[in-house]
Amino acid sequence: MNVGFIGLGGIGKPMAINIAKSDFELTVHDLREAPVRELQEYGAHAATSASAVAAASDIVFASLPSNAASLEVALGPEGVLAGATKGDIYVDLSTISPQVVRDIAGQATAAGVDMLDAPVSGGIAQRREGRLSIMIGGDAGTVARARPVIETFADKVFHVGETGAGATMKLVNNLLNGIGTVATMEALVLGVKAGLSVESMNEVISASSGGSPTFRATVDMVMNRDPEPPAGKTANMGLHTIGKDVRLAAELAHDVGVPLHLGSSAVQFYMAGLGRGLADKENWIIMDLFEEMSGVRVRPSKR
Repeated sequence: MNVGFIGLGGIGKPMAINIAKSDFELTVHDLREAPVRELQEYGAHAATSASAVAAASDIVFASLPSNAASLEVALGPEGVLAGATKGDIYVDLSTISPQVVRDIAGQATAAGVDMLDAPVSGGIAQRREGRLSIMIGGDAGTVARARPVIETFADKVFHVGETGAGATMKLVNNLLNGIGTVATMEALVLGVKAGLSVESMNEVISASSGGSPTFRATVDMVMNRDPEPPAGKTANMGLHTIGKDVRLAAELAHDVGVPLHLGSSAVQFYMAGLGRGLADKENWIIMDLFEEMSGVRVRPSKR
C-alpha cells in the first residue's frame, strides 16, 4: 500500500516518521522544506502539492492546524481530492469541527473516496514511540483497511462512530483536558499563596482524590519545562493549538444547545493568552496570567 502524509508539524512529523520506518512506501508534503528533507532521510518521497501526494498514494493522511487548512488541503484546486482516484482513502488526523469533517466527507464520497476523521491524543514520547491514541469516525470497513498503517503510529485505536464522531470525541476530550489544566493552575496559585509548597501539593494531590493525569502533567510542565520553544523550533503543545481546540468545543456546545459553564470559563484563559500574543508559546504559558492576577509566584524563577 502506498501511503501519503501531509502536514509535518509537531504532531504530524513523528507519525510520518513511524510510517516511513515501516514497510509502506511513503510520499510527503509540507509547506516548509526542512521537515520534508528530514522525512526524505527516512526514505520518503517528496511531493510538491497535496494533489501530487494523493496521486501517488492509496491512502493519504493529513495533520493540519485548523478548519481552514483542512478544507484547503482536501478540497482546494491542488488538494487531495484533485489527485485522488476512486477507492482511495483520505484520513484527516486534525482536530477540527465535526461539521467541517462532514462537509469534506460529502465531497469525498461524491468522488468515490472514503474518508475517516481520526484525531489523535498523546504527548511527545507517545508520538515518537508510535503509542498514540486515535479516535476514528467513519465506515468500519474503511477503518479496517486503514488500520495496518494507523498501527504504525498508534497503539490504541478506537472506532467511535460514524463520520464526524472522531472529531467530536477529540473536542470533548480536549475540553476536559483544558478545564483540568486551568483548574490545576488555579489550585497551585491558591496553595502557594496560602503557604503550601508546590512539591507538597504534588505529592499529596497525586495520591489523593484531586489527582489526575492532567494534574500531574500540568505540574510537570509548569515547574520543569520552558514555555518558550527552542530557537528555530515550533511549540510541541502550542497555545494556538490548545486554544483552538477548546474554542471549537465551546462552538460545538453552542451548535447542539449545551450550556458549558466550566468549559466557557476555561476558554477565556486560553483566549486571554492568545490576545497577549502568546500563540507560539507552549500552552502552559498561561500560568503567567494566574500568577499576575493573584500576585504570587508559583514557579521558582522567571525563565
